[in-house]
Amino acid sequence: MNEAGLRHEIKYEISLAAARAIQERLKTVMQPDPHHGPEGYRIHSLYFDDADHSAYRDKVDGIRDRSKLRLRYYEENEDYIVFENKEKIGDLTRKTGMQVSKETALALMRGEVLPLGTAPLLDLYRALKKSSMLHPAVLVDYHRTPFTLKTQNVRITIDSDLRTKPFQKDLFDRQSPMIPVLDPGTCILEVKYDEFLPPYLALILQDVPKTRIAISKFVRCLSILE
Repeated sequence: MNEAGLRHEIKYEISLAAARAIQERLKTVMQPDPHHGPEGYRIHSLYFDDADHSAYRDKVDGIRDRSKLRLRYYEENEDYIVFENKEKIGDLTRKTGMQVSKETALALMRGEVLPLGTAPLLDLYRALKKSSMLHPAVLVDYHRTPFTLKTQNVRITIDSDLRTKPFQKDLFDRQSPMIPVLDPGTCILEVKYDEFLPPYLALILQDVPKTRIAISKFVRCLSILE
């Protein structure tokens, strides 16, 4: 990764049939997620936005430099929760994050102003909460099948069964019904790398039917609630 931590991140919409074909090919040259195995895992996220819906509008309007904050945990493991800032800087992306306790996550969800100096990301939340009424905006929930190439820091993921909960903001509520967001039979392919994508991986992806997209899962889930 370069010094600024910036990466390329390209997204495509693909069919489930294309996803299965890609998975079979990637299995031969990349490694599955070391923590969750070849079947992947479920991701539960809560995104924040301000009173003017700036994160949402910046994405829809194609603003080149933008960011959004989110809480996230995996599968049912509430002992490992991360608070992240996802930035888009020109054509590149950067993600910074920190692990937080469930107590801290709940405080963020309630909109509590945390003490200054706790951590840089929490200080950022505190400043945005004070200046622009930052608040929980939308839940984003999906299944991810990841493949990695550690030697060149390449990560290719297939995200399926994208869902959200109408007007719900409790990240830890797994009882309320969820609404499917993607069209039936489709999923999202994400390709992330530093300087370049190895040619043999580009070749694997080249002849698979796919449509490049710009709209994020955050925007798709928030749009369905409008």
